[in-house]
Amino acid sequence: MFIKKILIASAIATTSLFAATAYQNQIGFLTNGQKQMAVIDAAGQDIVFKDESGKEVLTVKAPDTAFWAPAGEGASLVDFSELNVPGTYQAFVGDEVIGHPIVIGDNAFEEIAKASIKFFYFQRCSMELTEEFAGKYARAMGHPDTAVRYHEELNKEAFSTFYGAKGWYDAGDYGKYIVNSGISTYTLLQLYKQNSEYFNKLNLNIPESNNDVPDLLDEIRWNLEWMLTMQDVDGGVFHKLTTKQFSGEVMPAQDVRVRFAIGKSITATWNFVAVMAVAADIYYKYDPEFATKCAKAAEFAYAWGLAYPNEKFVQPKDVGTGTYTDNSATDERIWAAAELYRISRNPGFKAKMQEVPMFHSRTFLQSWSSTYMLTAYTVATNPDYYDAADVDSANYLVKTLADKYIAQLEHNGYGVALDETDFYWGSNGGAANKGMALIHAYILTKDEKYYNAAVGLLDYLLGRNPLDKSYLTGFGVNKVMHPHHRPSTADGIEDPVPGMLAGGPNKTANDTRECKVDYLDEKAPAKSYLDDKCSYASNEVAINWNAPFAYLSGSLQAIASTGKTYDVSGKSAEFELSKIAKSHNALAPVRPGQKLMVRDNSVQVKKTDIKGNIKFFDMNGKTAK
Repeated sequence: MFIKKILIASAIATTSLFAATAYQNQIGFLTNGQKQMAVIDAAGQDIVFKDESGKEVLTVKAPDTAFWAPAGEGASLVDFSELNVPGTYQAFVGDEVIGHPIVIGDNAFEEIAKASIKFFYFQRCSMELTEEFAGKYARAMGHPDTAVRYHEELNKEAFSTFYGAKGWYDAGDYGKYIVNSGISTYTLLQLYKQNSEYFNKLNLNIPESNNDVPDLLDEIRWNLEWMLTMQDVDGGVFHKLTTKQFSGEVMPAQDVRVRFAIGKSITATWNFVAVMAVAADIYYKYDPEFATKCAKAAEFAYAWGLAYPNEKFVQPKDVGTGTYTDNSATDERIWAAAELYRISRNPGFKAKMQEVPMFHSRTFLQSWSSTYMLTAYTVATNPDYYDAADVDSANYLVKTLADKYIAQLEHNGYGVALDETDFYWGSNGGAANKGMALIHAYILTKDEKYYNAAVGLLDYLLGRNPLDKSYLTGFGVNKVMHPHHRPSTADGIEDPVPGMLAGGPNKTANDTRECKVDYLDEKAPAKSYLDDKCSYASNEVAINWNAPFAYLSGSLQAIASTGKTYDVSGKSAEFELSKIAKSHNALAPVRPGQKLMVRDNSVQVKKTDIKGNIKFFDMNGKTAK
C-alpha cells in the first residue's frame, strides 16, 4: 500500500525544473543508529519524512551542497537520525518522492550479515549443495579434490597425489588460494571472536546448524580443514590449488580437468601460520584436539618459514590462474610471530615479532598482500600479552589509520570515507576493510565517530553512492544482477546467488574491450562500474571482499543488538609448543641434505652426511636425542 501511495504521489506531483535526487542505504537503518542520505539539488529545502499512513514525522532542512570528487558532483548530506521508531518511511521534497522506502528496525543489518556469511557456504568446494540449505541454488558436488596432483615444478614423484578436499572457491573462478583464503578466514575469525555472544545464537541454515558449535565457526572450519591439507610434509605450505588454466562458464561439477598444487611460498606459509594460531585459540573451547592440530601445524610451518625465508612464489609458465604474488613477506612474518606468541607465550616468537618494530608509518589498510595492520589489530586488542611499547604503537597505528578516514568525511556531500584513490580493483572490499579499521578504533576508544563512519561505509555499499546501486546481490531496490561468478552465470537462474559483494567501481579497469562498453568515468571514478558478467574488473565477487563486508555488517549489528563491544582484557588459550625461535639466530636456512620434520612432538632438522649417516637437531642447532 505504501509503495502504491508513493507512485501516485509521484504521478501527480508538480515537478520542478531540477528534480531532487536522493541516494541512500536501500536495505535499512538501525533504530538508534546514524541515518543519512545524500540529496542532489535540494540545498536549503525541507526534506519531509512521512510514515506509511502519510503522516509527516520529521522535517530536516538540507544543508549546503558539498562536492565529493569521486562522484564528480556535490550533494547535501541529510541526517535524519532523529527518526528512531521502527517502521517504513519515505522522504519528500514538497510533493516529490525522493529516494527509496526507508526501513528502520532493531535488526536492520542482520539479514545482510547472514547472507554475506552464507555466501561462503555457496562457495564450498568438494560438497553437494542440497535444496534444504541452498534452496533453488542447489547443485551437484564439484571438485572432490581427493587426488590432487603436484605441479611438475614441485619436483614430486611423477603422478603422485594428495588429499586437498574442502575449502572455498576463491572468487568467480574455482581456484583455492592460500594467501587470499588466509586473510578471509582471519577476518571471519575476528568477527566471531569480537562478537561471540551474538554469533553464538545466529543460525545460518547450513548442514552443521544443529550441532553444538556456532554456525559461523562451522563455516570457517570447512576452509580451515582445506588449508591444513595444503601443508607439505616438510612444513611448508603450497601456494594454491587450481587447474592450470581458468575454466569456462560452467558449473563446478562440469569442470573435471586435473587440479594441481602449484608452488610453495613463504607468503602462503607465514599467512597459514597466523591463521592457524588464531584458529587454535578460538576452537579450543569447542574441539581441543582440532585446536591443538592447528597450533602444531602453525608451529611446523613457522619452522619452514625460518628455514626458507626467500621462497617467493613464481608462476609456472604453463599456469594462467591467479598469482597472488607478493614481493615482501616481512608483514606476514611479524603477523605470524605475533599470533604464535599470543597462544604460546614463548618469548622467542615475541623477539621475532619485534625484529620489525611497528613503525608509526606502517598505516596501510589490510589486504591479502599487506598484513601489517593485522598485527596491529592483534596487539592492540590483546594488550595483556604484549610489551607496553608495542601495545602503544599498535593503538597508535589503528587510531591514526581511522583518523585518516575520519578526515575524508570533511566537506563530503555523500558522507562516505572514500576519496579518489580508493577506486581500484575490489574497491568495495577496500571500503569494507576501512569499516573494519574504524570498528577496531571504536573498540579501542569507544568514540562514536568511528562507529558512525563505519555505518557510512556500509550505507555506501548498500546504495548511498552516485550509481544508486546496492552492491550486494539479492538485496536492494537496484541491486547487482549480473556478477562475474561462474555458478551464477551457468546455473540458468535469473537471480544470482545472494549475499555476494560485487568488486565495485574501478577507475583502472582493463576489461572494457571484452565488455565492448567503455564504462570508465575519469571525472567520477565512483561511477566506473558495469553490472555485467563480462566485467571481471568491476563486477567479480571474491571471498576477501565478502569477508570484510560480513565483518562490517555483522559487527555493527552485533554491537547494536548486545550493546557491547569486544573486551580487550579477554584471555587466549595457551598451547605448549617447541622452543622454536628461542633466539634471533634460531636457524640458518636449510641446506641440501637437510630436511624439516616433526619428531618426538617437536620440529627438528634431519641431516644426512655424505656417508649416509643421519642426525637430528633442534631448531637452535643442538643435537636432539
